[in-house]
Amino acid sequence: MNPLLTSKLRYRITGWSALPALLLLLVFFFINWKLSGSMNSFFIDGFFSSNAPLICIAVGVTMPIISGGIDLSLGSTISLVNVIIVWLCAHGIPVFEAVMIGAGVGIITGLFNGVLIGVLRINPLLATFSSASVFAGLALWIQANPGGTIPGALNTWYNTNVFGFLPMTVLLILVPLGLFLILNATPFGTKLYALGKNENKAYASAINVTAMKICIYTFSGFAAGIAGVAMSASISAGDPNCGAALSLSAIAAAVIGGISLDGGKGDVLGTTFGAMFLSMLISTVVLANINSFAQSLVNGIIMLFALIIAVYIGIRGQRSASGSLKAQTGRK
Repeated sequence: MNPLLTSKLRYRITGWSALPALLLLLVFFFINWKLSGSMNSFFIDGFFSSNAPLICIAVGVTMPIISGGIDLSLGSTISLVNVIIVWLCAHGIPVFEAVMIGAGVGIITGLFNGVLIGVLRINPLLATFSSASVFAGLALWIQANPGGTIPGALNTWYNTNVFGFLPMTVLLILVPLGLFLILNATPFGTKLYALGKNENKAYASAINVTAMKICIYTFSGFAAGIAGVAMSASISAGDPNCGAALSLSAIAAAVIGGISLDGGKGDVLGTTFGAMFLSMLISTVVLANINSFAQSLVNGIIMLFALIIAVYIGIRGQRSASGSLKAQTGRK
């Protein structure tokens, strides 16, 4: 094989930002398999059923981070969508309409953030931190305590298989993920990365920065709306705090997946692998029969090492691959 082609292939593989997250996922999948003694379809279905909300908002937060921003409100959006669905069902609204309204609320929250950040020019960190408090407060106002019920039809639908082999939970994850990949293949994707690398240059290049930010945060709200539906179907009840812990986990998944917090770099597949790794990590710690009081500590330590490893491997791989490619092409 041509040495130049070999170097380019090595560069593509070792320089792929999602590679560390994929390797971590495979390692913990193997550990989980060994601890459980089996890895059947019931485990896979249960895994995606429990973790679809995290994977969805991890995909959702990827777009704001690539653009050079952040979204801390997605967990609160999940809680708000959840209690709205429960409230609507309790007042006689059919479950399908309640789910559609709940998902629409997610889009509205994203649009709200987009206006704050794109039109009013508020810093994304401050804007989404504040809106997270607003959404969480609305959720508590609608339903102060966990409770209520959602018709069993939603849970049944959530745990069915499409075409006999594709879990509905996977299909829900593919909705925001597929939309992201489609947008990324259009000029929108080019503008997204250009915005993340340098907003001033993007503006000077005639990119409508305001419209881009509105679209970006509306997409993240859409992903949170899907996650809220998944959460509601999973727990079949209302909980105003059900999404509280997921926002930072989604950001951690993005970083593990190779998304740069500086913006302009990363692959949404890496975020997906990162979110699946974090979910697999929790499952592994539980299967290892670690004392319940120490589980959070163990999860945190492993997550910290995963972040360090992911960042280190990503930087090291890009440098070595780039150096190898330059050597083959004679560039200095």
